[in-house]
Amino acid sequence: MQNNNVYTIKKPLPKINYPLKRKFVFGVIIIIVPILGLLFTWIGFRISNQGKKETLEKARVLADQIVLTRQWVTDCMGGVFVNVKSPGAKRVIFAKKKQISTSHDTYQLFTPSMVTQKLSQYSFKKKSYRFNLSSLTPINIANTPDSFEKTALNSFKMDKTTEYFRFTDQSFDYMVPLYNKKGCIKCHTSEARQKTGIIGGLRITIPYEHIRLALKKNIKLLAGAGICITLVTIIVLVFLIHTLVLKPINELEKKSRELSFGDLGARVSLDTNDELERLGKSFNLMAESLMHNRNTLEEKVAKATKNLALANNELLKINKLKSDFIANMSHELRTPLTAVKGSINYLERTLSDPDQLEFVQIIEKNNSRLTRLISNLFDFTKLEAGKIDWEFEQEDISQLVNEVIDIMSPLALEKNITILHDCPANLYAVIDLERMEQVLVNLLDNAIKFSKTGALINIQVKTKNNNIQISIKDQGPGIPKENLETVFKKFYTAKSESNIKNQGAGMGLAISKAIVNAHKGSISVQSLQGSSSTFFITLPKGKRADK
Repeated sequence: MQNNNVYTIKKPLPKINYPLKRKFVFGVIIIIVPILGLLFTWIGFRISNQGKKETLEKARVLADQIVLTRQWVTDCMGGVFVNVKSPGAKRVIFAKKKQISTSHDTYQLFTPSMVTQKLSQYSFKKKSYRFNLSSLTPINIANTPDSFEKTALNSFKMDKTTEYFRFTDQSFDYMVPLYNKKGCIKCHTSEARQKTGIIGGLRITIPYEHIRLALKKNIKLLAGAGICITLVTIIVLVFLIHTLVLKPINELEKKSRELSFGDLGARVSLDTNDELERLGKSFNLMAESLMHNRNTLEEKVAKATKNLALANNELLKINKLKSDFIANMSHELRTPLTAVKGSINYLERTLSDPDQLEFVQIIEKNNSRLTRLISNLFDFTKLEAGKIDWEFEQEDISQLVNEVIDIMSPLALEKNITILHDCPANLYAVIDLERMEQVLVNLLDNAIKFSKTGALINIQVKTKNNNIQISIKDQGPGIPKENLETVFKKFYTAKSESNIKNQGAGMGLAISKAIVNAHKGSISVQSLQGSSSTFFITLPKGKRADK
């Protein structure tokens, strides 16, 4: 069955390193720009509101002035008489024609409403402001209210408000109510007076466009000033951080890099009169300390090296003496052991007493054991000294295993141990046949020695990763986990209370490892404590091992 799933491995994104200056600029922008933006926006709103408040106060002052003027006119017997031929009497709509004629001129009565209308005309000429009167029940058609004035008058009447205003792009309209006062002329119906007490309203219109444009210009100037202040602040802060912080840090980084590359003479020169200068002094003290320690260490290392060289020479001499001594002693001990073996053979042929023969057999066993020990010592010294003459040939591993089983079968029969083996034919490797036989005999001897009576020993030969692997599994007490590596060291003996009489001198596995290593192979062990141990030998398949 085909698997169409596609798995994509996501690679981690590369880490981007930003310079400290850039981080600082970003930090300043993130902090200062919003704060100054909010500040100047708030100031702009305050300026705009202040302009509106000032315009409103101006309208209130004008309203008060006009109301006082009307009050003065009202107090002058309900109005003032003006020469109809004078410029100030022109373009006025008369509600009532009440005139006084003299021998010289005719004078028209100007009511408070007419005076207000005339003042508005004069003000409009100056383009400063204008005002007019209006009423929901006007006597004079000129006082007819528009929509804004109707809304204001209704607000005065219904909501009892005292002022009403609005802002547009072109103007500011302000309106206050006008109440009945004692002395007013009887131009208004009593019905209207009794209902509201309000006879109309005074509207003041102030041109607001130039004020709005002036405020807008001021806000733009304020925004420009804010941008300039922000830029200047950022530039000054960046300059200060570069001069006071980044420059000393770069100097420290440069000298630190030189120090890490081995230049212990690197020194920092800072004149900032702050914490960075103290840090530079600490750096210099550290560099001086490192230089002193290096010089001292070099002296100590040179002295120690000299002592180690002398000690090594002594050890080499002692090791050579040891190897020579062991080799000579092994060789010398073989001669008397051979004579002892001949004597044992003679006694076995000549003695007939069973008790005497039993003692002769004990002597023979110990003589054989001593002979093997001396042979192992001799082999190990030759391996350590590299004086063994290897004879590598292409051999059949299966045949070698079968021969070793035949050799060790009598020993296995004594303990009723069965040896099972699985050895495919025609598995060849380049080996020293005699030495590899010594290894397998060693391992199988240990397996028989430490296995219980009636146990099974499994030998398996197989190919693995272009190598040949030989495994020998026993049913012995096993090896503690902490000793799985040390068993291959020389003179190591496994501690087992049940096999004290079988403990050897600790040379067999050390010799086996040295032989396998010489074949460019490996030897290892796996163990289940209290159950079994399995030794593995791995040899290159079809490759000649170097000497």
